[in-house]
Amino acid sequence: MSTGKIKEFIAPTGVSQFSSLFLAITRIVLGIYVLRTDPLSSGFGYLLILLFSISVARHLLFYFSKPMPDNIYNFSLDLLTPCLFGFILYHVFSIYQADLLSLLVSFFLPAIIYCFLFAGAPHQGMGKSTFWGGLFCYVLSFLLVLNYSFDSSAPVVEKYFLANKYVVSVGSDDEGYAGEAYYFDLIHPDSISTPAYWVDIDQKTCKYYHHSWKYKMIKLENETFMILDKKTSSNLKHQCYFLLQKTNGPIHKRITTELQYAQFEKGDTFNIEKHRGLWGIEWLTYR
Repeated sequence: MSTGKIKEFIAPTGVSQFSSLFLAITRIVLGIYVLRTDPLSSGFGYLLILLFSISVARHLLFYFSKPMPDNIYNFSLDLLTPCLFGFILYHVFSIYQADLLSLLVSFFLPAIIYCFLFAGAPHQGMGKSTFWGGLFCYVLSFLLVLNYSFDSSAPVVEKYFLANKYVVSVGSDDEGYAGEAYYFDLIHPDSISTPAYWVDIDQKTCKYYHHSWKYKMIKLENETFMILDKKTSSNLKHQCYFLLQKTNGPIHKRITTELQYAQFEKGDTFNIEKHRGLWGIEWLTYR
C-alpha cells in the first residue's frame, strides 16, 4: 500500500473536516469554561490537561491529513483560539507574581505564533516545524498549571500585617496611560511588640495626615511608628494626638495581583505561603 493511500485511510477528507471542526468547537467551549474556573480549584489542573490533549489531538489530525481546502469555519475558529489561549495564560498568571511586561508578552504570544505559522497559505499542510510551533501556543499555559496544580511540596508560611495598599499607574501609551500595578505594604507581626500609646502631634503633621491616616507609617525621632487612631482636643488650640504603635522591623513592599488586592483591606493579618513549584517556579497563595 502506498504512503498516499495510508494517509487517505488514516484521515479521509470528509472525516478530517468534520473532526477538525468538532475538536475546534470543543476546545473553545472548554477554554471559556476554564476562564470561569478558579485557578486554585482542585479540578483546574485536569481541565487544562484535557484542553491541552484536545489541542494535541487536533494538531495530530492535521499532521496526518493531506492538505484540506480552505474552510471559513476552520479559519475563523483557528483565528479565535490563540486569542482565547492568551486570556487563559493571563488567568493562569494570576497565581504568579508576574510583572506587567510578562503578562503582555504572554497574552499576545499565541496569536503572534499562529499568524506567523498559518497566515497566508491557501492550502495549509502541516510539517514538523509547524506542528511543534503550533503546540507552543498552548504548552506555556499547560506547564504553568502543572507547576502549581501538582506541586506536593510543603509551603514556607510567613505571617504579615497589611499596613497599607495602593495602586500605581505604570507604562504609557498614546494617551499617557497603559495599566495599573497593585502594591501591599507589609509588616511582620513579630516586629509589633511594644504597647501603643498616644503622642502629641504638631499641626503641620496632623494636617498632612488629615484625610488618610489609619495604618500609615510615620517617623518620629528616628523611630518608625504606625498610626492606629487619631483625636483632637476640644480646646481653642485644637491639639492633635495620634495613637502610635512602634514597629521594630522593616516594611516590605510587595506587588500583588488585582484579585489579591481586592481580597484584603488595611489592618488585615494574613499568611503568604511560598510554594516551590513542580518545575521549580515559585508561586504564592494568600490566606
